[in-house]
Amino acid sequence: MNVSERADQSYYAAWRVFGRNGLGAVHEADGLLLVSSGLPVPFLNIAFVTRPLPAPEDQITAAARFFDSRGEPFIIRIREGLDPAAEAACGRLGFPYSDTVPGMASTSLAGPPPEGLEVRRVASERELAAFRTVIARGFGIDLEQVTRFVRAELLADAEAECYLGLLDGEPVASSTLVYTGRVAGVHNVATLPEARRRGFGEAMTWHAMARGAAYGCDLAALQASDMGRPVYERMGYRLVSPYRTFHRPGI
Repeated sequence: MNVSERADQSYYAAWRVFGRNGLGAVHEADGLLLVSSGLPVPFLNIAFVTRPLPAPEDQITAAARFFDSRGEPFIIRIREGLDPAAEAACGRLGFPYSDTVPGMASTSLAGPPPEGLEVRRVASERELAAFRTVIARGFGIDLEQVTRFVRAELLADAEAECYLGLLDGEPVASSTLVYTGRVAGVHNVATLPEARRRGFGEAMTWHAMARGAAYGCDLAALQASDMGRPVYERMGYRLVSPYRTFHRPGI
């Protein structure tokens, strides 16, 4: 399995973890992974094409029925070049291309320890509440939605750890590790707006990567935002899996 394929598997595994610990559902068959969050937020309900689909139009139609039956808007993600037939089927079925999310990977998991930042693994309800607040404010999304998506069950998952970065005892940054198949998947890297440009997001990323290495991981993978991509490139990450997004117009 090459780096791109390993990064893919890490991405899908992370969403299985988020799905099974949330309010939604996970359904998988014949190269289509459907993860429902239980929330009316398109980017939290994803139909992943994980390998070329044997019947693209029928399967994508079935995926739409799955989310529609739950009253959930959704998006479709397909790694660039993985299944051109599925991409064409999306267009024919009224799901045009909207954007590409950079899937990135690094074979170097060792970095500098965080300076001036205390990093704790989230273990209590109080820490979980602070973790959710950092994610909500850092990404500019609704706290209630984050609370419903990031539930206490995640803290007990055998494949995941959540971290909180504190400055002078106050929560300012977050990250999550989901490790599977010797890949450290890094997620939920967020920093409070007033604490940005001080390297805290990078520090939280390095911490998650180091924890992954401690579990035997030899590759780190993540999906970058426009803001985060230059930071990750400076850390040694490289683009390996561009994920093309298809959406229902008007949602």
